[in-house]
Amino acid sequence: MIDLKYMKKFLGLIILGLLLSSQSFADKNFDKDLKKVSKDNAFINSKGEVYPIEEIPDKQNIILVIYNHGSGPDHKMEKCLKSWNLPPPIITNLNNKEIKGYKVKIYRLCSGVRGWTEIERDKMYDDYMKNKKLSLELKDKEGSTLINEQLQFVRQKIIEKKIDILKNQGFHKIVLAGHSAGAWASITLNSKFPEKIDGVIALNPAFAGKVKKRSSFWEGIRKHGIDLIDLSNLKNVLIFSHNKDKYETPESLSFLSNSDSANFIDTSNSKCKRKKKLGGYHGITLTKCFAAVENNQKKIIKYLEGIL
Repeated sequence: MIDLKYMKKFLGLIILGLLLSSQSFADKNFDKDLKKVSKDNAFINSKGEVYPIEEIPDKQNIILVIYNHGSGPDHKMEKCLKSWNLPPPIITNLNNKEIKGYKVKIYRLCSGVRGWTEIERDKMYDDYMKNKKLSLELKDKEGSTLINEQLQFVRQKIIEKKIDILKNQGFHKIVLAGHSAGAWASITLNSKFPEKIDGVIALNPAFAGKVKKRSSFWEGIRKHGIDLIDLSNLKNVLIFSHNKDKYETPESLSFLSNSDSANFIDTSNSKCKRKKKLGGYHGITLTKCFAAVENNQKKIIKYLEGIL
């Protein structure tokens, strides 16, 4: 005769084992992805050439600008060595600039791991359509909160951990810079950890896709992204934006104006030509032309002087 009490206990142990092994598998996949992209993390000079940390002996007198690239779909890894993800000239030209006794160095941060699988995204979407609101409690099969597994929020955790590592290595002045999703992440992290981050250079911040193609579901995710930004904590944020940007415009980003520390640079009158592979108007700040305009570089230098 089967002992039902024993059988229930046995089945419970099997289910627990499966859950733990599934979580372990997910963690291993994440670690594998992170290891793959992290190999391209590097200190770079004005030409984008890599050099070792040992060439920066006096870290206390360095302003370290950490550049965060944009991103694509959740289920695909984003390679930061693609041309549109490389630190742009407007950032790399800052390398070795002397500002009030400090020297600027550039760090290329690669954080393009996978976020939701297509199944997880569909689960979030179906729940949204059913309940007409974004769930902040829905779990994946391993028990993790799904909204926190969305690509942009995963990347923010990766960036934060890298900041901690670099601070432990002796860098005290940290400025985040980024384009698109990288700029949005930089702003969010600045508002959450103002004690760690001295400022942000945000080039066309965005992360929820093109406005015309953005569903109500992604509008909900964008709203959640906005809710995570503590405007009262923002510190020294410089935002470049274009009124023909298909992702975000000065108008759609105007909620950031509620912070006294957010300064907008409207690039709508730029004479630089947009490039399709850089996202059209969304990527004008990434062009050599934009960096060559003396006033653009001067605005960033003046901004960094203001931080100090």
